[in-house]
Amino acid sequence: MRNLCLLFIVVLCGAVALFQGIGQTVSSQDGNDLLPRCQASVTSLDTPTWKDAHEAFNAGFCLGLVQGVWYASANVCTPAGVTFGQLQRVVLKFLQDNPEKLNLNQNLLAEMALSKAFPCPKKK
Repeated sequence: MRNLCLLFIVVLCGAVALFQGIGQTVSSQDGNDLLPRCQASVTSLDTPTWKDAHEAFNAGFCLGLVQGVWYASANVCTPAGVTFGQLQRVVLKFLQDNPEKLNLNQNLLAEMALSKAFPCPKKK
């Protein structure tokens, strides 16, 4: 019985440690999380090499999020010739210029940045 209790405690402690570890790896999905990812992404535009896989992932994450918001938003109207690199730079600058908004959802922030830079014409 004593061994069974000891085994239960060990399993319980392991489960708690596992769930705490999982919670720490989950992204906060706000501007505080997006800012360094977009910094890595814009840096990779200028220097197309990454120091490690983590930096490459962050660059790809920002690019994918910006492309997704650009594609899905009805509030963003880019003129012909605008590149995804430009869109990433717009989002990064917005994040850097608005630190008080970094607690907001990263998708919302990207849409705010892009719709401010590339607003759609108002309908009459």
